[in-house]
Amino acid sequence: MQHLQYSEELTGLRGAIKDFILNGGTLPDKERSDKFNELCLKVFALQFDNIDSYHKFCLQKGTRPENTALFTGIPAVPVQAFKAGDIFIYPAAEARVTFKTSGTSGHKAGSAYFSETGAALASLAIVRNARNYLFPDGLDARFFLISPTPERAPHLTMAFGITEVMKNTGPHGGKHYIGPAGILWDELFTDLKKAAAENVPAAVIGPSFGVVFMLDRMAAGGMKLKLPPGSRLLDAGGFKGKSREISRTEMVEAAGEMLDIRPQYCVNTLGMSELGTQYYDNNLRNFILNREFPVYKENPHWAKTFVVDLRDFQVIPEGDESRTGALLHFDLTNIDRALAILTDDLGRYRGSGFEICGRIAADDIKGCSVTIEEMLTKK
Repeated sequence: MQHLQYSEELTGLRGAIKDFILNGGTLPDKERSDKFNELCLKVFALQFDNIDSYHKFCLQKGTRPENTALFTGIPAVPVQAFKAGDIFIYPAAEARVTFKTSGTSGHKAGSAYFSETGAALASLAIVRNARNYLFPDGLDARFFLISPTPERAPHLTMAFGITEVMKNTGPHGGKHYIGPAGILWDELFTDLKKAAAENVPAAVIGPSFGVVFMLDRMAAGGMKLKLPPGSRLLDAGGFKGKSREISRTEMVEAAGEMLDIRPQYCVNTLGMSELGTQYYDNNLRNFILNREFPVYKENPHWAKTFVVDLRDFQVIPEGDESRTGALLHFDLTNIDRALAILTDDLGRYRGSGFEICGRIAADDIKGCSVTIEEMLTKK
């Protein structure tokens, strides 16, 4: 078990997933769907054999790898399970990074473990998706990260993700602007002015509430910048009660007024500690590719999202945009943890992807059959 992640079987599976992330998007639809299903079933078998609590969970549901032909039949782990015990195919000591869950749905935060090879796979997916949705035009930008460094905040998934994007995208580099004493406002605004003077496009990236703080501070000081054409803003997550009440439309308008960033270049992303994949709004990609699509979060070809009805916990048929439910993600980068995760995000289908509508009460998710949390407390 100690050296499972370097076994020939697991190394081959990781390599196949890596190749699918890099090249699966070019496959014909049927071949791509079949390959996704095949890889999901292999990951399921691996996790069934190596995560004791998940093994028990699947048996409670009467599901085993040998009687599962479609990835949609793989039992999903509720996010609350990460607060109850280790959901990891290796001993916890083999984790390279540990991301802490927000604890939004309850009082206790959980732990999502990533091995060295699992973190590398997540990095690949994060960078690939950022290139597709934040830089679909191939622009080289300087990064302005309203975030601490991963070294200062090793348990913060956003710090890891946006740093991986910065390290692997473009020649201009960038900085983190949260230090021990908080946001380095003077340094941030000085560097933004320098980018404007040098005509280097800026990529301003931070949590949604951090972006609001920045824009409010600029407004209060009467500061306006004219960033170079192509500059863009990425806000992650939502406000979660950490900033004043503001709609996303208001935030985008303020970004245009304070930074001269066009609305099409303001992108929102969803990331979770438990998932290796991040999900981007498609508005900038739509604009660059001249697509007349509605704005929603698109699934990359290595992940799939469904909406689960909270009344009967059945998957709502794809295409039914009238109903909301819990978002269920199948993510091939989650080879270390649980491939299928039932979240506490309320959402609905939109186009070929989904949109976030809010949060769900913890009790609603816990009602979904037998959770791993319940099983771990059984004697």
